[in-house]
Amino acid sequence: MNVIIKWILALFGVIIFLASITIQPVDRTHFLESDYYQIASSRLDSIKTNFNSITNSHLNVGWAKVNITPKSPTPLSGYGNRKGAISIGVHDSLFARCFVFNNNNESIAFITLDALLVPPAVTLQLLERLPSIGYDLNHVYLTATHTHSSMGAWGNSYIGELFAGEFDQNIVNQLSTNIINAIQKAEKNISHASIGYAKYEASELVTNRLVGNKGIIDSWFRVVKIQKQNGETALLTTFAAHATCLSSDEMKYARDYPGQLVDSLESLSGINFAAFAAGGVGSHRPESGGFGQHDRTRWLASSLKQKVNHESIPLNQTNPINMSLMDVPLRNAHWRFSESWRFRPWVFNWLSEESFHFITALRIGNIVFTGTPCDFSGELISEIENGVDKNVNLLVTSFNGGYIGYITKDCWYDLKEYETFMMNWFGPNNGQYFVQLIQELVNIIVR
Repeated sequence: MNVIIKWILALFGVIIFLASITIQPVDRTHFLESDYYQIASSRLDSIKTNFNSITNSHLNVGWAKVNITPKSPTPLSGYGNRKGAISIGVHDSLFARCFVFNNNNESIAFITLDALLVPPAVTLQLLERLPSIGYDLNHVYLTATHTHSSMGAWGNSYIGELFAGEFDQNIVNQLSTNIINAIQKAEKNISHASIGYAKYEASELVTNRLVGNKGIIDSWFRVVKIQKQNGETALLTTFAAHATCLSSDEMKYARDYPGQLVDSLESLSGINFAAFAAGGVGSHRPESGGFGQHDRTRWLASSLKQKVNHESIPLNQTNPINMSLMDVPLRNAHWRFSESWRFRPWVFNWLSEESFHFITALRIGNIVFTGTPCDFSGELISEIENGVDKNVNLLVTSFNGGYIGYITKDCWYDLKEYETFMMNWFGPNNGQYFVQLIQELVNIIVR
């Protein structure tokens, strides 16, 4: 009996020891009282002090696309229940689409990938490779369409492989090369251009998937029109609905509704090129229209296309351009397993991969794109708009080259939902934290 008791006590001691090194309480300290907020404030002050005011100048724009479809089958990314299964073919070719904005003083590239996100491993490689073509991360705006049926194999960690299958360095190499090629290709057709903005109400096409009618939706289909002096015209669009018209049953490479949308926009009279960037998709899903799979993608794309009256969008000929990047300090990782308890940061760091966590802001005249390193919630966008210059036309995008999970409205933090529980990786109050940082960064670059 004494031996059994000793074994029980020993086992209990091991459990206590393992618990002490792997779990700890959730830290609910408000970000305004945190050290990382003080660091963020100092970084914003530095950006403001070093910001060079810019004057109106003629805008030059070029655009291009590069096929990024893998030459051999890879796992598909987006749905964990595929369990790393390999693609069985190509329904849609995948592309990197690029705009290069130039005002003779500097060039800024805008890249959007037909991919779940811009993989952190690709961004890390771009950090090293971009200078060879005269760019850096401060002059390249990254985003993605967020299709859940694009190539995988880019996640170099346990968590990454859950969503993207077994890691393959060749895919990372290919994607970074594709991005560089797209920039160089777009530079070859740069010419004077004008730019304009419109937004179209589309509440019937998107739903708050997190809390339904209890929440709010970002219902706007936002469209930027770019027209060269020779008449060639492009549309750059964002929308908040997740690109999940296609379920995990789709086992071919496919672009989901964003791909159908850009194809349909390019069929419009007078439109030569179109691109799409995922907006505040963190709490939004597309409506179905009563359709499933590819019929649903066509319905949603057609419904969005019908809203666009591109000929009526007013254009400006002189547009200052500028881009700023802010490295965002965060509290330690807060990967929870209950409402009040989380794994210690080292556990999350061990299971995840190195990632940037910055906010990017790109100004083109009175249009400002703001990029976030996450699935960013559309519920937060109206709050951001209320705190920036009223003359700013704001487009918030997700997946800017880093990935920190979901950023959602703070009041939903304790909901036992996928977005707010499993995928909220850095603790409470980050919704308002990001709202404030984005507001301040936007107001700096448009002053």
